[in-house]
Amino acid sequence: MIVSLKHAIPRVAIVLAIPAIPALAFTAFGWGNVSGVWMLGALTGIIATLSSSLRPATLSVVALSVAAALGVANAGNPWGAMLIMGTAAGLSGLMSARGLQSAVSMFPIGAAFMVAEPPMVLMNTSAAGNVIMVALLVACSGAWGMLVTGTVMRRIRFPVPDPTPPDQARVLAILLAIVVGGAAWFVADLDLGHGGAWLLMTIIVVVRPGIRTTFVMGAQRAIGTVIGFIIVIALSAFVNRPATMLAVGGILMGASLVMRLNPRRAYWQFMLVATPGIVLLVGADGAEGSLLDVAVSRLGYTLIGSALGLIAMGLLIPFTRRAAQGTTASQADAIHGSGLGS
Repeated sequence: MIVSLKHAIPRVAIVLAIPAIPALAFTAFGWGNVSGVWMLGALTGIIATLSSSLRPATLSVVALSVAAALGVANAGNPWGAMLIMGTAAGLSGLMSARGLQSAVSMFPIGAAFMVAEPPMVLMNTSAAGNVIMVALLVACSGAWGMLVTGTVMRRIRFPVPDPTPPDQARVLAILLAIVVGGAAWFVADLDLGHGGAWLLMTIIVVVRPGIRTTFVMGAQRAIGTVIGFIIVIALSAFVNRPATMLAVGGILMGASLVMRLNPRRAYWQFMLVATPGIVLLVGADGAEGSLLDVAVSRLGYTLIGSALGLIAMGLLIPFTRRAAQGTTASQADAIHGSGLGS
């Protein structure tokens, strides 16, 4: 069931606020890395629960917990990064055959951040202890996000995408495994950090089982990101304190979630709102430089990721031609799912 925006807005605000309370507490104690991992898991639980039932949501959280542990354990290893991301992206493609692309959308995206920039949440412990702690944080925060969302939103759900035809789902899985896995190798080898995660995330979002739909997703993402970047520049003139950035960023992310509850909203419109929201949230701690630095990095890696997705599809078009014949441009948003691959 999808309710009106009037009823959805306060509930979305609660869903975002309650899981954020532990993250704010971690930040207050100076545990920025812990806060970031917690929010990644919480968002996975929130999106999966809004997109499906308990079982797929649990599967998404567990899968991300495993991927997070493997990503941290293989820090700096390009071959490990390629294997982890190729597997995660490929599995997400296969799940689209069951109409679960929205439910598992945060799994490969979250894995991308863990692989590109493995977090160190425990400074005075062994590498194994840090791996275990990251996995537990993701599992606990994901469960917390599921619990809050299931309680507050009840039967309110994102628009459910149609299952991808099995042949197209298999093609999509192979494409994602090859392209995302290959890109992950370079991200780890070049130590691109957070920017590399954005690059991988963009490829995961734009690559579809057909050149036309890939172009549609890449173009819409690029358009929304560019306009969102302009908005960030305008906001940076007066939104320049951490508390203000967190507040405004949270409001914008809440608005983007509400937009995804409305099936009439185009993907580029979602990106227009989500881009400044995430840039503000990411830039609040100052770890990546000024707000303008974060915005420029996000814009650059997003455009590069969109271009790489299109180039990869161009090279693989003989393989994808049959799948492309049955995929229309309007299916791109449905296949994409929740659209939180911002």
